[in-house]
Amino acid sequence: MKKNKHVILFLISIIIFGGLYFESNIHKKFIHKKNLKNSPFTETKKLSRDERKSVGLPPDAYYERMWELTMDPILGRPKIENIYKIYDDQELLRSVKTDGVPGESEEMKWIKRGPTNVGGRTKTAMFDPNDSSNKKVFAGGVSGGLFVNEDISDADSEWKMIEGIPKNLAVSSITYDPNDKKTFYVGTGEIYTRGDALGNGLWKSSDGGITWTNALVGGRFNDEPVFSTNKNTIEVISPSGTTNPIEFRQAAFGPNLNDKPLNRLEGNLILSNPINACDDLSSSDNFTNKIVLIEDSGCPYFDKVTKAQAAGAKAVIVFGKNGGADWVDELVYMGPGDNDVSTINIPSIFIKESGGSTLKDLINSNSEVSVRLSKRTKLYVDNRQIVPGMFFVNDVVVRKVGDQSEVYAAVGSARWDRTASTAGATVYTLFGGGTNDGIYKSVDKGITWEKIDIYYSADEVMSFSNYPVIPMDLEISNDNKVFVSTTHDAVMGINSIGSLGGGRIYMSDDNGTKFDIIHEIRFDYTNSDGETNAYSAGRTEIEFTADNQLIALARTVNSEARFRPTIIKGSVSDYINNQVTTVPLPLDQSENINADDFTRGQSNYNLVIEANPKNKDDVFVGGINLFRSNNFSTAGDSNPWQQFSHRSGDFGLKYTHADQHGTVINENDTDKIIFTNDGGIAYSDDNGASMAHRNKNYQTTQFYTVAVAPTEMFKNYKTKVRGWDPDTSNRDYIVTIENSADVYAGGTQDNGTLLMSNSGSASGAVDIGSGDGAATIFSTNPNNKYVVYNYVYNNAVRVLNMNNPTGFSNVDGETSVWWRISSNSDNQGEFINTQALDSNQGIIYSNAGLGSIIAYYGWDDFDTSEQGTVADKYTIFGLSGEITSMSVSPYTTSSTTLLAGNDAGDVYIVRNANNSASQNITRINSTDFFGSVSDIEFGSSENEIFVTMYNYGVENIFYTNDGGTNWSKKEGNLPDMPIYCILQNPLNAEEVIIGTDLGVWYTKDFSSDKPSWLQANAGMKDVRVTDMDLRKEDNTVFISTYGLGIFSGVFNNDDPSFNIESQEEEIEIFRGESKSFEVKYNVVNDFNENIAFSIEGLPSSVTYEITPSSSFVVNSSGSVNIKLNTTTQTEVKSYPLTIKAESSSLTKSDSITLIIKSDDNDNDSVKNDVDNCPDTPNTDQKDSDNDDIGDVCDTTPFGQNIFSLLLKDETCRSANDGSMSLTISISDPKFIVAVTGGPSGFSHTPETIEGTTWSLNNLQAADYTVCLTTENLDNYKQCFNVVITEPQDLSVTATVDDDDDYVNFKFGGSDQYYINLNNDIITTDQSDYRLKLRKGLNFIKVTGDKTCQGSYEKTVFNSEDIVLSPNPTTSKSTLYVGGEDNDVSLSMFDNAGRLLWVKNKKVNSSRSLDVIVSNLKSGTYYLKVESKTVRKTAKLIKK
Repeated sequence: MKKNKHVILFLISIIIFGGLYFESNIHKKFIHKKNLKNSPFTETKKLSRDERKSVGLPPDAYYERMWELTMDPILGRPKIENIYKIYDDQELLRSVKTDGVPGESEEMKWIKRGPTNVGGRTKTAMFDPNDSSNKKVFAGGVSGGLFVNEDISDADSEWKMIEGIPKNLAVSSITYDPNDKKTFYVGTGEIYTRGDALGNGLWKSSDGGITWTNALVGGRFNDEPVFSTNKNTIEVISPSGTTNPIEFRQAAFGPNLNDKPLNRLEGNLILSNPINACDDLSSSDNFTNKIVLIEDSGCPYFDKVTKAQAAGAKAVIVFGKNGGADWVDELVYMGPGDNDVSTINIPSIFIKESGGSTLKDLINSNSEVSVRLSKRTKLYVDNRQIVPGMFFVNDVVVRKVGDQSEVYAAVGSARWDRTASTAGATVYTLFGGGTNDGIYKSVDKGITWEKIDIYYSADEVMSFSNYPVIPMDLEISNDNKVFVSTTHDAVMGINSIGSLGGGRIYMSDDNGTKFDIIHEIRFDYTNSDGETNAYSAGRTEIEFTADNQLIALARTVNSEARFRPTIIKGSVSDYINNQVTTVPLPLDQSENINADDFTRGQSNYNLVIEANPKNKDDVFVGGINLFRSNNFSTAGDSNPWQQFSHRSGDFGLKYTHADQHGTVINENDTDKIIFTNDGGIAYSDDNGASMAHRNKNYQTTQFYTVAVAPTEMFKNYKTKVRGWDPDTSNRDYIVTIENSADVYAGGTQDNGTLLMSNSGSASGAVDIGSGDGAATIFSTNPNNKYVVYNYVYNNAVRVLNMNNPTGFSNVDGETSVWWRISSNSDNQGEFINTQALDSNQGIIYSNAGLGSIIAYYGWDDFDTSEQGTVADKYTIFGLSGEITSMSVSPYTTSSTTLLAGNDAGDVYIVRNANNSASQNITRINSTDFFGSVSDIEFGSSENEIFVTMYNYGVENIFYTNDGGTNWSKKEGNLPDMPIYCILQNPLNAEEVIIGTDLGVWYTKDFSSDKPSWLQANAGMKDVRVTDMDLRKEDNTVFISTYGLGIFSGVFNNDDPSFNIESQEEEIEIFRGESKSFEVKYNVVNDFNENIAFSIEGLPSSVTYEITPSSSFVVNSSGSVNIKLNTTTQTEVKSYPLTIKAESSSLTKSDSITLIIKSDDNDNDSVKNDVDNCPDTPNTDQKDSDNDDIGDVCDTTPFGQNIFSLLLKDETCRSANDGSMSLTISISDPKFIVAVTGGPSGFSHTPETIEGTTWSLNNLQAADYTVCLTTENLDNYKQCFNVVITEPQDLSVTATVDDDDDYVNFKFGGSDQYYINLNNDIITTDQSDYRLKLRKGLNFIKVTGDKTCQGSYEKTVFNSEDIVLSPNPTTSKSTLYVGGEDNDVSLSMFDNAGRLLWVKNKKVNSSRSLDVIVSNLKSGTYYLKVESKTVRKTAKLIKK
């Protein structure tokens, strides 16, 4: 008995624990949904591209959605810093090689597939200083990768990726050492797109760009934790282990403390004497090079630090002192007051009294106390998520000082706008902490570094002091001084009008050890409260002309609070003395670009200025397009700019891709220029007079999706695809696809939907879409050739019909034509929207937001008349969240089985999704699902399902083999990073590959409880893999990357194996007949076994025969013929069949649908081909109207339009005199009429119509249904909806203008309106009417068409005077008061002048008051009216 009790208790504990676990995951999902709801991008995702630009956001919302989808669900932000740690770890494992997956062996390596003619966003390039021909160029993609082109002057010269540097680095700048031209430096991280393109410090090559090392530690500092509050601490070094870290706040004056990667400040601690340091420190103590501890009392902080500095201290720590009852022990702001902050050259910090007591005790009890001051953030507030590291090197230059080379790197931090913590409070994430902001200098080629702070002491508008600013652009003047401009700090938010720290320009001293501000670009902005303040500019770029004029190009704000650029110029002296000249802005010829903004709202994003180093008049600027001045020094007040490029090649200008990011002029031959932009690289060898893209094999294109066509689709077939050539802007670019096995496409950022065709190698592309491409899907039916593609949201979903349609005047029968699916204004769903295709049903399923899916259908017959019209659609409801992944089952072909996953981690299976009226929706979640679903894929059957999650901090991979009843976790040893897609090797179920931020990873033991995952080292190991598509015929995998284009590889297996594939997806057979189909089998790796073929799922009345045999030895590829035999008794329906092939070691299967049909569907002994109603029994074949459709199934068996129904509405409301009358054009047969519906209480007894007319009178206004039947045809019924109406009541509203001269009417209820103004009649049919009033009293009456509609009357007094009416009167008169005063005083006097009464009144909207005189005797009286503006008296006669 005791044993049983123990068992029961154990089971209960398991249940309780399981319940707590389940509740915990429910709570986590709740937190995740809350963090998604409170995403910083909830509102900005809804903005159009133009709206995003107007508020300084990058034009593409893809980054923002990836931020949400990949967030750690509990933390509320992505842990992007993990990627650099994983990269470093993997570098240590490169010696581990495992052949067998794509990319891991020579015969299975990843192959670049292009596009070879389209580049991606590029910010920087450099002519190789070691190349005397000035042809060799290096360039880096923002999405990753450093490339080299040996001959940029040759259009056929290809770019090659440099393998010695990580492929996922966002390259921002590149330069060389003028004393050692083999030494290159590359800066990483694109700060002005916030955290979208994180960098990893500064990289260096000592061999001309062949191999690279990390010269200035970047990325995540692995030994520093991510923290969310003020973590600036004092750590006691000696004596060790004596105290916990003590938090501090740095003063608003003096130099900033160093942070990693530089050495933090350390030193011996000494107590001040006197302790408050208000007097000179005692000469008896040695304060030299020590950290002085001072009490907060007696004098200003600035004085204390000044005294300590004079005594030789290296730093100061001030600790709090109890100040009485209201005193709080907290970190105090130490300001400089009105003192000169430039006199302080040691740092100082403040700690609480409790920390001060701890340090005093240590000093008093130890002979020596040493401490380290660790400053990790420049912020002194809570709720800031700080990620320690160096993520943005904005620029790098090398200054030549004789034989000495000085490297300067501009380093900054950036902030994701905001997230929401689990408690709902606002949390900000700062990459870099801000302590790294500044200029880093090395004089030993990057071996050691010192940091030079640039900061400003105070900004009264933004309320900050001693704040490090972020250096943006570095330039070296002709007199060899270093200049730096700044960009705005994101602390205030990137969209804030107040750009903290931007627009500042600093100049170094001769030694390059100190930078002083020489100018600040500010602008006046008046807010909605009428307050005008001068704000700092934002991102600022600088450049020196050949005559040492300094040009600054900055982001400012116009009077409408829209970002716009500003250009100024002058000598250095002009900048110092604030005498710079404002340069007119370039005028872009594009219609949608304002005259005051050539960047089209993107002055935070595309902001370029560059000057010819040998020609003072030659200057280039870039925004959306490119501009040049050839008279810059002499232009004066005139506009010096000429536009010489256009993003579409319009206006006779040179074509260059939109959004300029850099201009590089060869210093030896200044005619040679590189232009970098969102489309890659453009080159000119004649100073911009001519220009062409140079993107051959510059595979930096950012793909969202990829799709590949079946190998048989274009076999022995030819079609021409017309589109846009992104490399030349040819809008009538034609690519011919002929007998090609490799046809593939993908949606890209900024470069549309690119279609490519080749045979096993890289290919050029044609853009068949525009802007951003999104979901891309090929038909799986080789006989119906098309590809689905999309723009953004559900905007411009289209299909490229590649069946060579005819009937179009502008095509030749060998050309593909696009078909419209959705409207251009359908903005449901996501920016890059999720879609799926069922080729069997001809339905495109598309996320529509809020847990719904749009199904577009009825288009795949490609009716020529529907080419430009929107396809029919219906909506599937009943899911939740935003659908982020969908997949159509290939195993159910007679209907659609759809898998859908959302951003809240829910997975649904939707059966009969092709049924517009009703679907079967089931959620098949695991309780372990937590995050946002990134991919869902079917395995070898409909029961096998793979699910992946985008997020950091969750289990990312799940698998089920029972249709979702039970799920297994499959993450194993995979590092914590997002997963975007998953595929299983069809030849080896143990092998699964996934796409991540660090390329493809794989496992070969997927069935294990904890699979072992490795990175596929070859090809594109360090770049984000966004999508995968498997071509099943040859097991080729196509992969899209975000920054390196498209790759392909082939699944293989070393073990002997075979596959089978039916050549038909479905087979139709009439009952009693037979039909055959072919099943191919392919063998690999010397397979040699007996295979037994069989079919499962056949009805009992169907038999089959297999030729040559159902079981035989197979050692080479071939096929079998399967013949199905039916009987006349076989039931008419669809049967899903499974074809099985079993050997001793393997079992393979394929699916086919058997459709049994009948030649006499309705069993009425009349064959279908002669039956005028083949699906309805109709033995007599009666056809009354001789239209070859039998009466029993004809909707109009007696002919078209035989009924004519005439209606009459009620004449007035409740007149009940409506009627309906029916005329019939035939006399036989007789019809029975029945009327239903009507008002409450209405009834009608069905009646036989004698003759050809019928009527029903005295009807009330209502909706009726009139139905006609006949005894001659049982199933015949013709119904009409009848609406009897009644006139509406007249509706009139009137408002009087402020000046009282007009009345504005709004009419309703009638066709005509009759306005009686003082007995003059005005007629109008307008619902809005403006009536001019006469001076004095206006009597207005409005009527409609019918008297029974009622009338409207109004009296309006239009005067500054007063009027009494009626007058004379017996009992009451109405006083009309002109003007607008609301308060009036009335005084009544008799004829002798005696005051009878005084009354204060409020005047109503009609400006009238009642004056009661019934209590007065007959006679003459005087009414005096007084208000602010009225002083009038009126005579009143009482009868």
